[in-house]
Amino acid sequence: MDKLNQYKIILASGSPRRRELMTMLGINFTVKTKPTDEVYPDGTPSDKVSEFLAKLKAEAFLEESLSDPNLIVIAADTTVVIDDEILGKPKDRADAIAMLQKLSGKRHTVYTGVCILKEGQFHSFTAQTDVWFRKMAEEEIVFYVDNYKPFDKAGAYAVQEWIGAAAISRMEGSYYNVVGLPTQMLYVKLAEVV
Repeated sequence: MDKLNQYKIILASGSPRRRELMTMLGINFTVKTKPTDEVYPDGTPSDKVSEFLAKLKAEAFLEESLSDPNLIVIAADTTVVIDDEILGKPKDRADAIAMLQKLSGKRHTVYTGVCILKEGQFHSFTAQTDVWFRKMAEEEIVFYVDNYKPFDKAGAYAVQEWIGAAAISRMEGSYYNVVGLPTQMLYVKLAEVV
């Protein structure tokens, strides 16, 4: 841990959830984001999209990384996949409701791709968690969307909110991955990189 905190670490994400999780790990970091076109090539397998996008976000810091051996950049991207369809952030209320209707009563997979950039070298990995929702009534879905407004969340939900407590019946894999950052995998990988 002391070794890690000798580095200047940038979390390349505006997500308050990722900030909280990094803080839980006891890592000193600053938040800095750069505009990135979050576009992936057609035909990219759904389980590889989040890692591709995380690397894109990290690449925006390549010049700084090459000029500062003391810098570590951590970028991440989370996708929700059901039946090989990627559910991004909902466009509006109707889209959020439609996404949750798709997830209701079924299993879906949450992937978080993470890219660590140090001295111009990319170290990336993907965490996978399977999540099962019980069948939700229409009024429950509407209640959640209208009260929690999950418009900035992939798949239109946040596991740490009401819906996670009331509707998720089980999970296989890291809980924190579903929140937005697979903390245990990240911690181990950082130790390898430094």
